[in-house]
Amino acid sequence: MIDKVIKKNECCGCYGCFNICPTRCIEMKKDEEGFVYPKVDYDKCIHCEMCIKVCPALGERKYEKTALKDPEVYASYTKDNEIRLDSTSGGIFTEVAKIFIENNGIVYGAIYDENHKIVHYRGESKEDIDKIRQSKYAQSDIGENYISAKKDLIAGKKVLFVGTPCHIAALKRFLIKDYDNLYTIDFLCRGVNSPEAYKNYLESMKKRYNSNIKKVIFKNKTYGWHRFSTKLIFENGKEYIQDRYHDSYMRGYLEGTLFMRPSCHECKYKDLPRYADVTVGDFWGIEKVRPDLDQNRGTSIYMINTSKGLEMFEKIKENLIFSKMKLEDIYLGNKALTVITTLTDKQKKMRAKFFEKYQKEDFVDLVEGILKPTTSEIIIRKTKDIVKKIIGRK
Repeated sequence: MIDKVIKKNECCGCYGCFNICPTRCIEMKKDEEGFVYPKVDYDKCIHCEMCIKVCPALGERKYEKTALKDPEVYASYTKDNEIRLDSTSGGIFTEVAKIFIENNGIVYGAIYDENHKIVHYRGESKEDIDKIRQSKYAQSDIGENYISAKKDLIAGKKVLFVGTPCHIAALKRFLIKDYDNLYTIDFLCRGVNSPEAYKNYLESMKKRYNSNIKKVIFKNKTYGWHRFSTKLIFENGKEYIQDRYHDSYMRGYLEGTLFMRPSCHECKYKDLPRYADVTVGDFWGIEKVRPDLDQNRGTSIYMINTSKGLEMFEKIKENLIFSKMKLEDIYLGNKALTVITTLTDKQKKMRAKFFEKYQKEDFVDLVEGILKPTTSEIIIRKTKDIVKKIIGRK
């Protein structure tokens, strides 16, 4: 059903169809790029079309009934410096999640499993918050977490569900009705990466350090928030740490856009109002408008989209340093709020080359080879630098 209707560049791999199917006839199968897509077993299919109805890519846009026409925006960070340093940005997720856990609620979000695969997880303890904290840079396997969340909601539990904008859209279509005890957070999403590419990166690093990996930490703050780093801790005691400009995985993602999901280049979930009650992310550019709120340790955007978002903010604000900002302040360094990550012709060729070879060649060698500038590009860069210096002298 769904696999005959949805185009590949539309499917965001949200698992909505997988969770809603009453006969469990839909399987999420990896393609050659490592992204999952629905595959229907037509011997089990009863043609109820629930998979089509729940699909956020095929359905009509639905906003929250309480969505604010003009969201309130805050620059913020937790007063707990330990949490702030261990968080991707300002530690806002942890402060919100604590409120739910302390009141017998449930928190859903992405974690690393025992094999460092990125999966969604049902959390109900402080230790679970620590697992969910921090950004993960490949697409999360949702599994049956929409089904699990619905059971918690029906049981009267307060549920906080954290995910990409398309995850939140899928969850709400899956639930069909609004639940007063559901609270949602999405984040400023540039796009999700191939889980298989991420896996190959880890395999490449394991070979280089001759050891299995003990812990993966993206956007580590050893060199500060602005110069965030990828850190890998190996079982043999060795550590790898490189900033965003030198780590092959982050270069492949940010510089080359080599392994992002096709639907992300045509994303339908970036506009305003948002699907989620709250949108969080790094407040890049805060140093330009409020330098006093930037100590290079992480500052978060907390964007209130609904009355529930305001409710959560009221409960945590005593634990925050915060200041109200303008919506346009976000755009200084966060075009991903509404701007889709499109590919240039050159990037399309580089992406095709990556996926043609990524299962055959070493990940790091392949990425570095693809991103290595040509002789003409080096000359152009040097010429631009010389021109800038000359102009600067005048």
